[in-house]
Amino acid sequence: AAPLPLLWRRADCIAALSGAGARAIVTCGHVAGFDHAQLALEVAAELFPIRAVCGFGCGGIDGIVPLDDLLSGADEHPDSILFRDDGPPPPHAVVTFDVTADGVVPVARNAAQLLAAGRLIRQRGEIGSKAVILSTLPFTSVAGITAALVPWLLSGGTLALHLPFDPDRLRAQVKWLGCTSLVVPDAVLPGLSRSGLLETDQIRTVISVWRAPERLAVAAQWTNLDVALVDVASFGERALLAARRPPAGRSLPWPTGAVTIANSGAECAHVAPMPGGTLGIRGALAAAAFRPYETDAMAEPIAGSGHVDTGYACRTDPDEDALIVTAPPAGLVAVGGYRFAMHDLQDMVRDTDDTSVLAALPHAVTGHRLAGAAANPAAMRNMLNQIGANPLLPAAFRDRAA
Repeated sequence: AAPLPLLWRRADCIAALSGAGARAIVTCGHVAGFDHAQLALEVAAELFPIRAVCGFGCGGIDGIVPLDDLLSGADEHPDSILFRDDGPPPPHAVVTFDVTADGVVPVARNAAQLLAAGRLIRQRGEIGSKAVILSTLPFTSVAGITAALVPWLLSGGTLALHLPFDPDRLRAQVKWLGCTSLVVPDAVLPGLSRSGLLETDQIRTVISVWRAPERLAVAAQWTNLDVALVDVASFGERALLAARRPPAGRSLPWPTGAVTIANSGAECAHVAPMPGGTLGIRGALAAAAFRPYETDAMAEPIAGSGHVDTGYACRTDPDEDALIVTAPPAGLVAVGGYRFAMHDLQDMVRDTDDTSVLAALPHAVTGHRLAGAAANPAAMRNMLNQIGANPLLPAAFRDRAA
């Protein structure tokens, strides 16, 4: 499985799937007025290896194999088709897509890696059996998958999804479903503490996913001592770490050395500074780039210690042997859950209209926001939409008040 982020359009999808060896696309009809079925057909037309496009809720669109009957409850397929065994399982369970300064890079993980991350997060949050987990994150990143999907499978409980974010609906879901664990992006934490949602006896664990882990060092104090807070630092798609907030409620630096899962003693990762002053992680919590057609000679070089370099700058805490993340990889900006190579965005803008400019401005909630200036913002938005840019880019070119 290789889930694609919801706001990706033609340009990003083609770049990602061309490097992932995809053979088929499964899509839906419309989301918020956007035609994902047509997008899937356009992407498949650009990529020769994709031989099939399947869809839910796509009607009778020519070229798409409908899958709606799979949800009807009627079993009209022989077991030999549903459970056919074509040999040993593939070495990878899921592929997600990292955005680097060099473009979109597929990153693959096997089942053991997913289980290690999910077990670590579950243990840190003391998520027990039969837990009811409510996630506000899509399963398009390794953090989203291992913070909710894997703990749910391990606990044998209930998994509920909340998209998009709506505080009133979230409150209703928590009450109606009896949720015991909540998965949210870090930007929601301050409002969550003030909302009164955690004052009930239902939620026992909050899992906060930090897509910009450099912001964790200055995170606000967690004051609700009755609810466990687990910080999951997502270093792109290459690696992640998870830690439980101590009783004081202040985030701590990442200790160097082995990362183990309590009660099992199993080492799932090892943290160390890299020669260039960045944070490195090896073991099950890290993964290298995925190239489905590579030979041994093409394999991605990894540091001699075996650590994957996350690219995130760090410094050593003076009081203990631990690392504090200070800055993201050079040239990358994060807008909410999306990362961009800034030079790629600027090149796309210049190629579309060489008189337009684009900048990334710091934002307290989303990390950054994109701001563009063009002689004709409406025309610029239209041209960017036509070439298949992420909707966040056209939205940067707002109409200015006269």
